[in-house]
Amino acid sequence: MKSASIKKWIWVLALLPVVGTSCKKFLEEKPQTQYTSDNFFVDKVTLDAGIVGMYSSAKDLFGVYTNTPLFMTELGTDEGMFKGSSGVRFNFDRHTFSVSEGAIYEYWIRHFQIAARANTIMAAAEKVASITEAQRNVIIGEARFIRAFVYFRLVQAYGELPIIDQPITGDFDYGLPRRPIKDVYDLIVGDLNFASSPNVLPTAKTNNGHANQWAAKALLGKVYLTMASAKEANKVPGYQGITESTNELYTKAWTVLKDVKDNSGASLLPVYGDVFKIENKNTNAESLFELQFSSVVPYGTQWTKEWGMIASGGTINGNPAYYTNSMIGQCNLVYVPKFYKYYKPTLASPDYDKRRVWNLSDSMVTIANNAPSTLAYIWSTYNPDKYNQTVLGRCGVTKYRWGNSWKESSIYLYSNCPNNVIILRFADVLLMFAEADYKKNGVISDEGLEAINRVRQRARGLAANGTPVPESSTPGFLNYTASDITIEEILKERSRELCFEFQRWFDLARTGKFEYFLELTRPANNSNIVNTATSFDPSKHYLFPIPQSELDLSTNKENFKQNPMYQ
Repeated sequence: MKSASIKKWIWVLALLPVVGTSCKKFLEEKPQTQYTSDNFFVDKVTLDAGIVGMYSSAKDLFGVYTNTPLFMTELGTDEGMFKGSSGVRFNFDRHTFSVSEGAIYEYWIRHFQIAARANTIMAAAEKVASITEAQRNVIIGEARFIRAFVYFRLVQAYGELPIIDQPITGDFDYGLPRRPIKDVYDLIVGDLNFASSPNVLPTAKTNNGHANQWAAKALLGKVYLTMASAKEANKVPGYQGITESTNELYTKAWTVLKDVKDNSGASLLPVYGDVFKIENKNTNAESLFELQFSSVVPYGTQWTKEWGMIASGGTINGNPAYYTNSMIGQCNLVYVPKFYKYYKPTLASPDYDKRRVWNLSDSMVTIANNAPSTLAYIWSTYNPDKYNQTVLGRCGVTKYRWGNSWKESSIYLYSNCPNNVIILRFADVLLMFAEADYKKNGVISDEGLEAINRVRQRARGLAANGTPVPESSTPGFLNYTASDITIEEILKERSRELCFEFQRWFDLARTGKFEYFLELTRPANNSNIVNTATSFDPSKHYLFPIPQSELDLSTNKENFKQNPMYQ
C-alpha cells in the first residue's frame, strides 16, 4: 500500500471507537466517521492498516507533550535528571509527583488505548474470512505482541491492573477490579507465548517496524527476568502471588534468552555508536524491535532534543540551534554528574570505555556562521568530582546522533526528530542472559561470562587498523571474571550500555535497587549541586499512583484502591 493510503487508514483508525480506558470524556465523544470496527476491517488491506495504526499510536508514549508520559520512567534514576526547579520534569526527577499529576494519567490512558486497538484488531481478524490462516496468525501475533508490551509497561508502573482483553462494544464497565499481578502476567506471558510460537510471526527481520518471532522471544525473556527479580526483591508485595519460584522464573528467562542469543542471527555491531546512527535505523544487525519515527511531519518526535548537547550562542538559518542540528538540544534533561564516573575516566585511565564518549557530552557546541564549528570542553580534566552548577547545566547527552559528522546540520525540526526508539536490541539480550545465568546458578557460568564480556569487549572500540582493542591495552577496564559479578555490577554494566534507552527505571524497580544507586550517585545532602537531591521513598515509589481520575470514576471502590502510601 502506498504511504499516502497508509496515512489515510491510520487517520481513520484513530477515529474508530476502540478505546478501552475509563476516560469518561473520551468515551462520550461521538465518532466523526461512519466507520466502525465491524465495517472497516473487512480484508487484509484494512487489517494491515489497523496494525500500522496500532504501532503508530505507540509513538505517543515517547513524545513530549503538556503532560507527557515520557518523563515518568526516564527521570528520577541514577542516570538522568532535570536541572530546573519546577514542573512535570522536576516532579518525576525528585519523586514529588501527586496522584493528580497529568503525566501519570497520560501514561495510564495511552497504554490502555494501544491495548484497546490491539483487542479490536484481534477480534476483527477472527471474523474476516478472506484471509488465510497464516495471514490471520501474523495479524493476531503482532497485536498480541503489542498488547503484551503495553501491559508489561503498565504492570511495572502501577502493579495490579484492570484486565481488558476484549473490544469495548458498549458503555465502559467502571466496575472492573484491579486484578492481581499474577493475572496480569498470565495475560502478558500468554500473548508472548503465542506471538513467539512457530508459524505465527516471521523469523526474518522485516526492517519496517513490525515485530517478528525473535522480538517476541526477547520480550518474553525480559518479562520472565522481571517477574523473577521483582519477586526476589519483594518491594512490590503482589509479586509473591506468582506461583513459580524465582529460580523457575530465572531458568525460564535463561532458556528463552539463550535461544535468542544462539539462534536469532542478531549480533553486536563492531562500533557501539553505529547502533544509534540515523543511517542504521531498522537495518542494523543488533536491533530486534524499534518503534518508528520519521522526518515527515508529524511522524517524528522531539525527545532526543530534550537531552541534546547545549549550544553556545548563535542560530542556524535564523532558528535557535537546537531546532535543527543533529547533536544540539535544549538540555532540559541532563545526566546525573556522578553517572559519568560509572565509566571510570581519570587522567591515569582515560576513556577506555568508548560508550562514554558516545553517550555523555563533555562539551558544548559553538555556533558560527549558521553552522556548528568547534567544541568547548566542559571538563578541564576527566575529574567529574569538580563539577559545579555551570557544568551541570551543560551535561547533555549525545547518544542519538545522525549524519556522518557532529558538524552536519539537518532539516529536522525540534518537534520532529526522526530517531526510532529501540525497544529491544541484542546487547540487552546478552546482558539479560548473563543476569539470568548468574541468578539461577548462584554464580555465573562460563557461558554467562562470555555473554557479558562480548558487550564489554565491544565497549573498548576498534584500533586504527579496524581490529578490536585488546584487553591488554585498557588497564583498569578488563574483562569480567566470575568473582567480579554481582547484581550491582550487572546493573552498572546495563547502565553503561543501555543508558537513556528507557530502561533504567524498570531495571532499578524490578531489582529493588533504587535506594542503592540513588545513594551512590545522588545523595540527598549535596553541597555542590543542590538539585540532585531526591525524595524517593522505598515504601512508596516502587510503584506510581493510580490516577486519581480513575479512582473517582470507579464504581468498585473495594476492588479498585490506590497504591500503598498514596492515600
